[in-house]
Amino acid sequence: MVSGAGRALQDLSVVNVLNGAEEIAKAHTEARDGTDRWIFKGGTGTYLRAVTLPECVAAARRERRALVMRLEIIDPGDERVCEAYARFRRSMSQEPDGTGKVWTPERTRKEAFGTILAGCWYHQRFGLLEIHIGLSATMTTFRWDLSASSLIITGEDPRRALIARRGSFYYDSCTTELLASLEQARRVPVELARSVPLSEEPTIEEVRRLFETLGLPLPRSYTDRDVADLTRKALRAKNPYL
Repeated sequence: MVSGAGRALQDLSVVNVLNGAEEIAKAHTEARDGTDRWIFKGGTGTYLRAVTLPECVAAARRERRALVMRLEIIDPGDERVCEAYARFRRSMSQEPDGTGKVWTPERTRKEAFGTILAGCWYHQRFGLLEIHIGLSATMTTFRWDLSASSLIITGEDPRRALIARRGSFYYDSCTTELLASLEQARRVPVELARSVPLSEEPTIEEVRRLFETLGLPLPRSYTDRDVADLTRKALRAKNPYL
C-alpha cells in the first residue's frame, strides 16, 4: 500500500503544466535533444513539419545515429474528417493562426498532404530515418509529442500544455495508447516513395507521381498552383505558434 501510494505521488510530480509559449517551446527543444524516437498524433502536423521533423533529422544526421518517427495525422482523403477539423479550429478562433491563414477544409487537406510529402522527402535524404505515417478517420483536439525523454500534450490553447517525464506511469501508458492508435490508422506505404525520387525542390510532376504511387492520388481539382502550395507547406512550413 505504501509503495503504491509512493508511486502515485511520484507520478503526480512528473506530470506538470507548462504555461506560456516560451516555456512550451523550451520543453520541445529539450525533448528533441538527443532523442532517437518521436511519436506524434495530432491534426495535420504543421508544427511537426516546421520544427520537429527538420530539427530531429538534422540532429540525428549530425550525430550519425538512427531516428524513428511515428506520425498519425488526419486522413486528407477523408472529406468528413477534414471538414470536422476545420470547423473545430474555426469554432475556437475566427482569426488567422501564426501562419497567417484561417482553417478551411481545403487548407486542412493540403496541410495533411504536406506532412506526408515532408516525411517522404526526409526519408529519401537521410538513410537512418525510419518513418511510419498513419492516417486517421477521426480527429483529436490534442497534439501529442513523445520523445525518448518526455511526453508533451498541447490543446487548442497554445499557451498551456502538459508534460510527463519518461519512467512515469502516465508516460508509459500514453506510449502504449499512441502505438495502438497508430496501428489502427490507415498506413501510408512510405517505403514505396523511394521509387519516386524527389528533387531538392520537388517538381509538380514528382509530387503528383509520389501520391499516385502511395495510393493517395491528389484531388482531380488540384491545379499546378495547388500542388506548388502543398509542396511549400511540406518543406517551408511556418511555425504556427510564432
